[in-house]
Amino acid sequence: MADSVSDLAGRARQLGLAGDFAAGHALIDQAVRLAGGDPQARATCALERGRLYNSAGEREKARPLFGEAWRLARQAGAHALAVDAAHMLAIVGTPDEAIEWTATALAYIGEHPEAESWRGPLLNNLGWSYFDAGQFADALPIFEQAVELRRSAGDKRDLRIARYAVIRTLRALGRLEEARRLAEETAGTAAADGAQAPYVQEELAECRALVGDMDGARDSARQALAVLEQDQAFVGGKPERLARLRQLAR
Repeated sequence: MADSVSDLAGRARQLGLAGDFAAGHALIDQAVRLAGGDPQARATCALERGRLYNSAGEREKARPLFGEAWRLARQAGAHALAVDAAHMLAIVGTPDEAIEWTATALAYIGEHPEAESWRGPLLNNLGWSYFDAGQFADALPIFEQAVELRRSAGDKRDLRIARYAVIRTLRALGRLEEARRLAEETAGTAAADGAQAPYVQEELAECRALVGDMDGARDSARQALAVLEQDQAFVGGKPERLARLRQLAR
């Protein structure tokens, strides 16, 4: 039963990501019938139906479903599932609620190490919650924790992403030389690994411009644009940042 519910829920999530919400809900309807009274299976159904509503922009319909998933998953002892539900409650909440729910999820991981794989993403989310609220000084130590976690895990791409958050926050705090040095180090490491780091290059362009190194800013902006101009999500979703990079690249 659990495998069947999990399979249907996974397919529903993919349909939601593709924007086919009606078909996704139809699969969750099937999963609910299979779930019966099993709290873990019911939590999975609630979580994925909530994700469908959230992806469709119906946040208020999603919120109680995530709350139900949080309750049922803890009842079932499905700790990773419970943390996933708490993380979704943070996503649909206000900035203050996002901080509160993420802290709750991190505390839960401390009690249930089976969910440890969620720590990195949650630290990232918590840091950005503080950042978006303008609480840059609170965001920085959270992002620094995420860097140490990613360094221990040994995934170079995840480490670059974590370092980017630190660089962006240092710039927001006006600590430009620190931000520039870390950006240069991170971009250099990425190049040595044969990887692209366009967002780090974007930050490096901004930092160099702010300290008066316009030639360096132009070079970094061009490297960022070489990748980001091909990224339709960035082109369509971040027009102001795209325009700024083009300005720096001239």
